Amino acid sequence: MLLYNDDLHKAHFLKEKFYDICQDHKYSRQRKNFFDWIKAAETSGLAEFEKCARTYRNWAKEILHAFKYPHITNGPTEGFNNKIKVLKRISYGIRKFERLRTRIFLVTDN
Repeated sequence: MLLYNDDLHKAHFLKEKFYDICQDHKYSRQRKNFFDWIKAAETSGLAEFEKCARTYRNWAKEILHAFKYPHITNGPTEGFNNKIKVLKRISYGIRKFERLRTRIFLVTDN
């Protein structure tokens, strides 16, 4: 099917190339290939990839940090936020903010 549609072939190639960048474990190669990918996407003629390339160029610093430090995530923060949201849901009717605040500290204390 990729042989019959040039746009589909380009899109598949760009997707696979970006996947390869993400799977690489050497940061210097990731950095170089990332900017090469952006250039290829910008000149692909596919509106969706051109928009994606603009977004990636605007967020390049942050995306490259994710490549450089893959073990650092915001998972713990999201976990705390989820605990607080659940607590707010089950604490419907608490009249004093201080009590809710105290319960939040008790629930999120690890």
